[in-house]
Amino acid sequence: MIARCIQKLRIHWFTAAVLTIGLNTSQAGDWPKWRGPSADAYVAKGDSLPAELGDTPNVVWKIKSGPGHSAVVIQGNLLAISEQQDNSEVLRMIDKRTGKELWKTAYGQTYPDDGFGAGPRCAPLFEGDLIYVQTCRGELSCLRVKDGSKVWGTDYQKNFKVKWIVNKAQNEGAASRRGYSGTPLVDGDQLICQVGSAFGAGVVCFEKRTGKVLWKSQNDLASYASPILTQLAGKKQFVTLATERLLGIDPTNGKLLWSEPVPTRAFRNVVTPVAVGNIVIAASHSEGMLAMVGDGSAGKAVRKWKDGKLKINIATPVVVDGNLYSFAEKDRYICVDAATGKLNWEERGFGSFYASTLTDGKRLLVLGQLGEMVLLNPNPNKYEELGRMQVCGKSWSFPAYSDGQLFVRDQKNLQAIQLVK
Repeated sequence: MIARCIQKLRIHWFTAAVLTIGLNTSQAGDWPKWRGPSADAYVAKGDSLPAELGDTPNVVWKIKSGPGHSAVVIQGNLLAISEQQDNSEVLRMIDKRTGKELWKTAYGQTYPDDGFGAGPRCAPLFEGDLIYVQTCRGELSCLRVKDGSKVWGTDYQKNFKVKWIVNKAQNEGAASRRGYSGTPLVDGDQLICQVGSAFGAGVVCFEKRTGKVLWKSQNDLASYASPILTQLAGKKQFVTLATERLLGIDPTNGKLLWSEPVPTRAFRNVVTPVAVGNIVIAASHSEGMLAMVGDGSAGKAVRKWKDGKLKINIATPVVVDGNLYSFAEKDRYICVDAATGKLNWEERGFGSFYASTLTDGKRLLVLGQLGEMVLLNPNPNKYEELGRMQVCGKSWSFPAYSDGQLFVRDQKNLQAIQLVK
């Protein structure tokens, strides 16, 4: 009896120690949100990608995971993963070093998508002692990092009149038809979300600790893309690709600064916009790629260039030295000059649907949909491959990178792979 009590105390102390370490924010090696520390697919300062790949992956640990496409995120020694368990979307908190589960909590009803697979799409979002999760059906929750208890939450359908589309064959909506995928973002004390209500709440800003609505803006339906914060024409702005247009919004009050039409078949805008200095670039599977540039007046932007042939279906580009690198349609990996839209080169052999790309500014690490990892030199003049290695099964989830390790999930497992010692 005494031995069991001592063992329980040891487990409690271990868990408490891991959680305490995890609550220290802005550490080297953090990957706290969609596409990393700065939401641009760059690894944290102090981290670096490998110079070469071996023949087989060096697996540090491997655990079972439920269905889902959402990215994993990391803060300190804590790793968060959203997955489907039974009829719920569940957040699990994992010790990054060992793969040990610390706690789990259900945060909403799941959505069984026969076309694209079941489980959560939206990546969790670490913010100090809080973590935000969003279900496919549009239930947003703020949870405590220490134990998963709920601080506040809202339901887009109930509170903002978002219509959940039962008939998936209907050519309307996007997130409200196939599930919310875009991760909200934090700006100071604000949490800004692409809610997708046609009743004046296309974008909604909440007070991040209480859930109080600070402002609502526009009538645009929610796409599958995540928003970004950037500077255009000397003004910070919230930029998001909705179902039919690209928007620039003042994050202080929700005022629309500019917009640009980006219509697509089936309202399927997926690619997160990327910022390159005073330029924002968006891409779609039907409209191709376009660039908006700040025009000198406060917050305004005008189109700089557009190329209907530079089609990207799902994968968000990475910017290195003014050039975009990304998986595109039809098995192509491409490099594009961000200033002019010129296609520098294209290479085949990357699958047919999706690949994630992350970088340290010196190399590119590309994870294809079939679990093959490719290391590239970001050379705008020619394609330079440095190695390939099979690391997992089929995956549409953006991996996380922390302290020289790649954290990747496929349809069955989550694993930590050592790439740099």
